[in-house]
Amino acid sequence: MEMQILLFGIALPSFVGAVFGIWFMRRKQAGRLDFFIGLALATTLFLSAISEDSLIQFMALNRWLWFPISILLGAVVVGAGLLFAKSPLAQTLVVLASTISAAILLNIPSWEIFTNRLFLGVGAATSAIFLAQVVKRRANISTYIGLSLSLIGPSVLAMLSGFAKLAIPIGAVSFCLGIISLVHIAIQSKSLDRAVGLSGAVVIASIAAFGAATGFSYDTTNLPTSSWVIAAIAPLGLWMGELPMIRSRTTLSAWARICGCAILAATAILIAALLLSSNSHSLSE
Repeated sequence: MEMQILLFGIALPSFVGAVFGIWFMRRKQAGRLDFFIGLALATTLFLSAISEDSLIQFMALNRWLWFPISILLGAVVVGAGLLFAKSPLAQTLVVLASTISAAILLNIPSWEIFTNRLFLGVGAATSAIFLAQVVKRRANISTYIGLSLSLIGPSVLAMLSGFAKLAIPIGAVSFCLGIISLVHIAIQSKSLDRAVGLSGAVVIASIAAFGAATGFSYDTTNLPTSSWVIAAIAPLGLWMGELPMIRSRTTLSAWARICGCAILAATAILIAALLLSSNSHSLSE
């Protein structure tokens, strides 16, 4: 069973997403790149999720599958919109449209109220816009590694809450970004320096935010809300490399981006683990 989960839940979806993304990164049509990288990551999440649960009657039985479906829809919307949106204002509107439409589709427990999903979409869009500012300027290996580490936060929290079916798809996207990092190191291709882009930023920010929201709604262990919130914004740890006195130093800035994401993800996990340990100790007494 464990090997089946590892193969169909993580390895194959991650490999498909990485190959799909890297192939388009290496194409010369850099202007079309933004459509595909976000879609590649969303496809990884979706393939991993449907290996865990069936889409048959998912609206009644497996409502959590609205999460990967909404991410896939958002990736298509933002990718298609960016093919035509050239001005910063138009791109911002595309980001808002994609994240809000994805959030509205996220009809899962604790998020049935439309206005709550609307606010969730606006929050994810805000995170994506801030994240995009960094990935556009710092499209290098430290960005991939940092983003890969950031998604470990919501994945581990989902596992701690007992929702392994959610943890595995988010972990698969993290692994996919890790594969891209390794390929970047191995081939040292300048074409990969164009990667992530706005569509990738939107999808990664949405996976972190909507993944945390989904985990929170299915949490049966009562993990602290602060853990889920920190995990939702973990990709923004890249901004640590943009702090004054750091951003002008290339190597220091790169390490700061990696550490920023790792610190936020680790903080979310540590808060949750300490609470579980405290509850376990109280029950033993």
